[in-house]
Amino acid sequence: CPGDLGDTEVLWFGRQLCVSKASNIIKIFGALETALSYVNTAAIVCKRQKKCLTRAYWVLFNLGFYLSTGQDSYYNTSLHLLRKALKCLYPLLADTPLGWVICLDRCCALINTARVWVRWAERRLVAVEEGREAILLLNHLGNLLFELMRTNKHGVKTRDKYIVTSPRPLNPSIPSWWDEKI
Repeated sequence: CPGDLGDTEVLWFGRQLCVSKASNIIKIFGALETALSYVNTAAIVCKRQKKCLTRAYWVLFNLGFYLSTGQDSYYNTSLHLLRKALKCLYPLLADTPLGWVICLDRCCALINTARVWVRWAERRLVAVEEGREAILLLNHLGNLLFELMRTNKHGVKTRDKYIVTSPRPLNPSIPSWWDEKI
């Protein structure tokens, strides 16, 4: 595969392919790699959300293996970890109004950047024939990251006002089984 002429080799659902470096498959892997980098950085910076973000990281990591190999075990692991990440999110959720979120701290901004890259990977996946079942997973992961943004200091622009919010303290009434380990 003449990589120096604009092509590259890629493993896609267990098949070794020679594709253009501008192909949608390469764009998917590039978006996943970038999202992984931002989720990892957010997990290091965001102490309160670290467990949720770590799970989100492994969702993406296993999803990349699924797209490369086509092995259902990687997809199932991604789904399992997504469920665990959602359970991790519940105690952090604040009762803030919905609207246009404007990040007001570094953690929120990093999570937002990761969310944008997850959405970009989702949109690239729409453009290919195989792996479309992973769109649902990426969509829900993007939603999870949006909700994690709202657990940080942020502003919300609603139709008629702008509200600045602060993270709420952890809810001690949430049962301990929500905090399962990966």
